[in-house]
Amino acid sequence: MLPPGFLGDLPGNLSPRAARDLIRILRYSAREWGIATARRSRDRLLDRIRAIEAGHAVGHRRNDVTPKEPTLFLVEHPWVIAYHPTTRRIYRVLHGAMDFPALSASPDPTGRPTDR
Repeated sequence: MLPPGFLGDLPGNLSPRAARDLIRILRYSAREWGIATARRSRDRLLDRIRAIEAGHAVGHRRNDVTPKEPTLFLVEHPWVIAYHPTTRRIYRVLHGAMDFPALSASPDPTGRPTDR
């Protein structure tokens, strides 16, 4: 469980699914390694997400992933942030060890979660 106010104001470019990913990552981090580690993880991820939102961070394409929408990937080790290159909307925040081709990152342009 995360302490009240732990997340603060989340950036506006997070899709609902990406926000759930972020919360899941932070809860896991707090449970496994403690609140201090979760706080550092939060700060690192939110800094990267805000840099994407401001256009100060540029990801890369992956040849092994064929999403339906244009998608760039930005690594903040050990996580990968998938986002739209033009709108800078964050589709997903995932652990880098995930099988990205299997997930196919096919984001819904409305930001609605796609269940698989």
